[in-house]
Amino acid sequence: MRVLIIGGTGLISTAIVQQLLDRGDRVTLYNRGVTARRFEGDVEVIAGDRWKYAEFEREMQQRTFDAVIDMVAFAPENADSLLRAFSGRAGHLVVCSTVCVYGGPLTRSPATDDEPHRPVTKYGQNKSRIEATLLAANGQNGLKTTILRPSFTTGEGHTALGALYFDDSMADRARRGLPLIVHDDGRAPWAIAHVSDVARGFVNALGNDKAYGQAYHLTSDEHTTWGGVFAALQEAAGGKSPVVSIPTDWLYEVAPRRMVGVKFIYQYGSIFDNGKAARDLGFRTTVPLVETFRRQIAWSERAGTYRRADEEPLQDVLLDAFTRGQKPAPGQVHDFNPWGNEPES
Repeated sequence: MRVLIIGGTGLISTAIVQQLLDRGDRVTLYNRGVTARRFEGDVEVIAGDRWKYAEFEREMQQRTFDAVIDMVAFAPENADSLLRAFSGRAGHLVVCSTVCVYGGPLTRSPATDDEPHRPVTKYGQNKSRIEATLLAANGQNGLKTTILRPSFTTGEGHTALGALYFDDSMADRARRGLPLIVHDDGRAPWAIAHVSDVARGFVNALGNDKAYGQAYHLTSDEHTTWGGVFAALQEAAGGKSPVVSIPTDWLYEVAPRRMVGVKFIYQYGSIFDNGKAARDLGFRTTVPLVETFRRQIAWSERAGTYRRADEEPLQDVLLDAFTRGQKPAPGQVHDFNPWGNEPES
């Protein structure tokens, strides 16, 4: 199969490329050529910027592919560009979306693929609009479309569990027995998938006629809580840390940009039903959470991305201020927005 991947060097993308190469597919990547590749095997690389729509579409209109996977569609205009570029030139278009299209709290748990879209971040809102455009276009000019919605995914290639409050020292804190902050009481349900399992869902969707015009969850079958996540992290890191509960509202008040994910996503019980993907795509997750963390930690040590606790003061600053009943002093918290997710006003 001739497969184009827009992106191709990120966390999930890399695993997809490797699995496609392992099964003998011909893979072409379209990206800016900035990020180093982590897969083994030969691919064709087209250097370009998909945001320069005229150039991107002109280049793509000179080629044909059996399938296209877009891992970096983040704006509604990207969807319109995809349709102009690939209508009549590709058989199947698979786009990476997100469970953030739902917002929170969910209306039911586990949530099925038809959960109402009520996104509360720009990221989720844009992904929802992308989905609507592409699903409405399914079958037009011979182009079939499929939407895949991962949730929290980690593993080799992920920077030291940074998504846990975007503090890259989480594993080291657990290894050293230093306190770990959990939002609220840690009882909110959660699930984290290994990147290889999620990638397999993308690979299995390609050219699968059951997937045409459909959207699927690709999330972990292993359901736990945030307290369970921290327990698994400690087991993987080989340490034992006290877990300190701090209210979500306090965290968001003192660092509203850095904690946007905690406020609008993590605090809710976000468990998703993978039944449709299991039926149509043969999807199931196979890597347990503890092993997922072990692999991620080992990779970060090999890659030089492992960060020690003394290199990231965030949690110590928050713990000290919360314990004293105060807010951190101005400048103590680097309050940046790692996702580009802002709540909708």
